[in-house]
Amino acid sequence: MSQLVSGETGVFAIIVTYHATPAHLLRLTSSLAGQVDTIIVVDNGSANLAALRLLVEHDPRIVLIALARNRGIAFAQNAGIEHARKAGARYLIYFDQDSVITDEFVKPLQAAFVSLSATHKVALVAPIFKDEKNGFFYPLICLNRYGTRRKIIPVGDETAPIPVSIAISSGTFTSMAVMDQVGGMRNELFIDYVDIEWCLRAVNAGYALFAIPAVCMLHSIGDSSIPFLKWRLVIHSEWRRYYRIRNGFWLLRMPHVPMLLAMREVLINIVHQGVLLLTQKNRKLQLKHFLRGVRDGLRGIGAA
Repeated sequence: MSQLVSGETGVFAIIVTYHATPAHLLRLTSSLAGQVDTIIVVDNGSANLAALRLLVEHDPRIVLIALARNRGIAFAQNAGIEHARKAGARYLIYFDQDSVITDEFVKPLQAAFVSLSATHKVALVAPIFKDEKNGFFYPLICLNRYGTRRKIIPVGDETAPIPVSIAISSGTFTSMAVMDQVGGMRNELFIDYVDIEWCLRAVNAGYALFAIPAVCMLHSIGDSSIPFLKWRLVIHSEWRRYYRIRNGFWLLRMPHVPMLLAMREVLINIVHQGVLLLTQKNRKLQLKHFLRGVRDGLRGIGAA
């Protein structure tokens, strides 16, 4: 393992890109400048790779790993983790290509992780999320061993870390030691439930997860959504819906995933798909990918 020099923190950021908007990526890498030692950008076979390469090639802090094709977020994160491991990273922080952070984002997460690790077996710490358009905080989720959910809605003035059971990957901070113990992401999941499965695997191994209210990340559901009762349902492509449906069924096969949680995800995915079939123009493609997802999910096709 390489030795850190004075001033280095041992923190490596991993950003997975797929047809990223160069301006969004530049915004993120600029915000990370000075907050981490190295930024690893793993591109998943983007058509605009040349533009992304021009964006990062003159910055010695950025390493670009260009995959020949889209291998999924799990594979890309694992590629970034392996590069960071070989480079001597102590800590990791993950981001999406369009994440928006402040210039004082990483340090408080690192401080919280180190502090909590003195008294707990910590898998990760995560920011809280605030809706960029409407200003509300997204709920934090705690699960009991059966999978019953308890929501915690931040109000914005909390100071103490909040125990949680799952966290989305963007903005989460962990250590290489934890990754070595819990293991990497499951490549076969490709995209959906990658972060949730990892969190539940860590919890099953006796680790704790915490949300840090002092660190907030803006998030927006975007315009590609439709209202349904009191919720808004995100509209994804047909192939993305395939993975959502298939992986939901796969959760039922994983012993570390609480049964009620897995069953809830399967039911919600089916209802969500039903709404899309009733409202979207590409009904045939939606139905085709839905049925394929159900088939592969029930048969465990592609599962490890």
